Amino acid sequence: FFLGEVDQVHCETQQLRDGIKGEDTATVLLKHKTGSVSVVDVSYESKRVPDTFPETLLEIEGSKGSITLSKDQMMTINRGEAVEEGFVGSDILPWTSVPWHVSQEAVLNANDHFLECFKRGAHPQTSVSDNLKTFVSPRNAAAGTLRNLDIEIVKQRPLDIFFYGIGGHSDDANYKSYEEFINFLKKNNFPVCDLISFGNAEHVVGSVSKILSSREDLDYEIDGAVVKVNDFLHQQKLGFVSKAPRWAVAWKFPASEKYSRVTDILFSVGRTGIVTPYATIEPVLISGANISNVTLHNMDELSRLDIKVNDTVLVKRAGDVIPQITKVNADVRDGSESEVNIPNQCPSCTNALKTEGPFMKCDAGMSCPAQLLGYFEHFVSRKAMNIDGLGSKINESLINLGFVSQVADLFKLRQHESRLKSLEGFGEKSIDNLFASIESATNPTLEVFINSLGIPEVGESTAAALARHFKSFDVLRSATFDELMGIDSIGDVVANKITNFFESDPIGIDALLEVLEVQNFQLGDLDHLDGLKIVITGSFDEYSREELKDLIKERGGIPSTGVSSNTNYVILGKNPGSKHKKALDLGIEIITEENIKSFLKI
Repeated sequence: FFLGEVDQVHCETQQLRDGIKGEDTATVLLKHKTGSVSVVDVSYESKRVPDTFPETLLEIEGSKGSITLSKDQMMTINRGEAVEEGFVGSDILPWTSVPWHVSQEAVLNANDHFLECFKRGAHPQTSVSDNLKTFVSPRNAAAGTLRNLDIEIVKQRPLDIFFYGIGGHSDDANYKSYEEFINFLKKNNFPVCDLISFGNAEHVVGSVSKILSSREDLDYEIDGAVVKVNDFLHQQKLGFVSKAPRWAVAWKFPASEKYSRVTDILFSVGRTGIVTPYATIEPVLISGANISNVTLHNMDELSRLDIKVNDTVLVKRAGDVIPQITKVNADVRDGSESEVNIPNQCPSCTNALKTEGPFMKCDAGMSCPAQLLGYFEHFVSRKAMNIDGLGSKINESLINLGFVSQVADLFKLRQHESRLKSLEGFGEKSIDNLFASIESATNPTLEVFINSLGIPEVGESTAAALARHFKSFDVLRSATFDELMGIDSIGDVVANKITNFFESDPIGIDALLEVLEVQNFQLGDLDHLDGLKIVITGSFDEYSREELKDLIKERGGIPSTGVSSNTNYVILGKNPGSKHKKALDLGIEIITEENIKSFLKI
């Protein structure tokens, strides 16, 4: 089968423990329009995927960013989505291999700025000496180097760069495939990783094997390989699941493991009151990171491991990112181990703990300092209210000094201006910037405010869906479980979390509404289908039915399965069946395939 026939692709990523063979392989699930389902294991079913399907590249440890090239000017944006998140001046890169003149205007994604490593032995570590300072993490070293304002120091560090993707671009940059874009980069002398390759799924097997076996020989750190759909049109059709692309799948190296000793087992309190056990261990270096704290997740995991203080444990850094304890070496116990002291009271506020399934929970809300800090830090974070000038240490100081006893106190900080100036990290300019940032946040959009509240299981996507559906915060706040379940992207777990949150109100919503003017949901140019019920019937040459549903939902419409008097439009394809006749009988407006683009404003 071919990608043109594909309705949906689901990429399931698993770690490869023994190369790319065996059960731990990445699987691509392709669902045909006919409804039949085929599973393609790229290790064994390579002949069933067309030559245009995959391209393979590395996951490089470093600092991602983008470079805008326009005529003779260049600017780079380091690790962020906006200039303010890490602008790097054009004087930083003249000594790298980035060309200054190209034939087209483009935003190019750099994968990554990385520090070139020295040749490594059997146990790879990125270690670059710089006047007695040693950098262990290539990601942190590259990001820090790019932000360094001293160009002479930057030049001393072996910074290099690969390019791999395209963002916004001018109309003449009309690439049909990733391979065509890579050829453009090479033609214009952009540095490109020479392990990027193209071919069918049989080729992917060899290409991934080559990448995974090359880790020890490369002069930079990688943490795996990525296989992507080559054709850009196919990528567009396959789309994303939340923020994860359906058209890409990753192979990760087996997790690195080392033994260490547990020095203590403590309990931390999260924003929502969940009390999580974690182990402090003798520091151990795993995949370039010094690990000294490891989460134990919940009480069930604590029991499963049967862990004790002073135990010898095997620590794994899953995906080279998250450390976890995989087992306890009970064979080396010598009697010096002691049982875990499980608390009955909250470690932060001494409130009595409750048991909810495998979790212990403190329900004190903002009366608990740890929960107050958690809600406050989430509320001011970049993806929430985006308040500049507040870091973890300052946030803790604000709470410890009594300036913030509830989240709404953020908007009353000016009354403490003179004392704030005496705090470390606060000068005249930083205070002014902080107050300006706070002032600009007093009129948030509905979706931003919902996300800022820190409702469990509600992130940016769900907050946007809630804002679009309910239009105002008062309506959302009084919504019932059944009304929440009426939203396409919300299930019973999330609906319960939302109703429970508004009932318990751990963040002090009324106090926030006294100092904020939350905007009602504002319709944009592409919200012209807001609230309209639209039925799709028949087949289409240019779109799959799932793609049309996604386009309708993006514009505020409601894809419906059956035609009724409440239906606003019917999108008509080939061989439509009985829904077409019923729509005609009810006088419902028909949108034919040639009118889809104008109807959806594509």
